[in-house]
Amino acid sequence: MTVSAPAAPVDGRTARGLRTRRAVVDALLALQEEGDLEPTAQRVAARAGVALRTVFGHFSDMETLWAQAGEQELAKITALADVPSGDLPLAERLDRFCASRARVLEALLPVMRAARLREHASPALQRNREIFTAAGDAEVAAVFRTELAPLEPAEREVLVTALHLAAGGPAWELLRHDRGLPVEQAAALVRRTVGRLVPSTGGPL
Repeated sequence: MTVSAPAAPVDGRTARGLRTRRAVVDALLALQEEGDLEPTAQRVAARAGVALRTVFGHFSDMETLWAQAGEQELAKITALADVPSGDLPLAERLDRFCASRARVLEALLPVMRAARLREHASPALQRNREIFTAAGDAEVAAVFRTELAPLEPAEREVLVTALHLAAGGPAWELLRHDRGLPVEQAAALVRRTVGRLVPSTGGPL
């Protein structure tokens, strides 16, 4: 039997650095969640309880900080999401998929709104959007693989795009902010729309 060597312990200085780095990212995200959609480095530093030079000691610029925040938000999605197995009955998959999307999008809504303000000039935020979109498309493909399989490639792409449109961030923001719907009503409307889009082989949806 081979015994693996124990992981090298993290020294105190490294651990403090990691905690500070995480605190800076958390501060950026907290400010956005509170409505400060374009927080400056100074406000991030104040919220994190560190000096401005500390922020730029851990992040070379705000672009790097935005990129790290995107990675952290992707981890949040993974923790919040409840991706149903593609083997479940369609009605159950629809219920769980839409409930999961509502939970994730509600949690990410402030960050999505903030990102849109800066995305046009931010390669980091553009990459984050590409990553989030790819993850969403992969989820749709896995959850609805049975319904997508018989379709021609072009039809599959159209359906995946339509589902992304119906259960994506812009649609959720429209329902919650532009239309002023509470979470429960917005989620029910997403469920109804997605249910109409996914082809059924019979049975209640």
